[in-house]
Amino acid sequence: MGDLSKNFSRSEFACPHCGEVEIDPLLVATLQRIRDKAGPVVVTSGYRCPVHNEAVGGVNNSQHIYGRAADIYVPGMSQAALLALVREMTVNEDIYAGYAYAIKNSKRAVHVDVRIPESNTVRGWLSSRRKT
Repeated sequence: MGDLSKNFSRSEFACPHCGEVEIDPLLVATLQRIRDKAGPVVVTSGYRCPVHNEAVGGVNNSQHIYGRAADIYVPGMSQAALLALVREMTVNEDIYAGYAYAIKNSKRAVHVDVRIPESNTVRGWLSSRRKT
């Protein structure tokens, strides 16, 4: 079992460059709820130190640097289905997501972060919920 939550350990979020881990508990809670609903979640990128973030072409203000983002996939689930699940869970207020998007150079990974305030994308998701 994990040391951050029922199913996640610190090592899953460690920076590949330096081994450091800074992770927002809200992100862990969000990912745990996704896992509870979808099955095992694989973290492909969690915390990134500034050196590693630059090496992988991350933006200067990447939420990964602050421990508020993870790139994830669920084995057997398409990228589109995972993103749709994140959207549905956010709109239904089952999770908090500040931003989520399909990673362009991946066939299965989705970026999820817990930035505050939420992005225009998530605000749009929530606005569409309020109109129905």
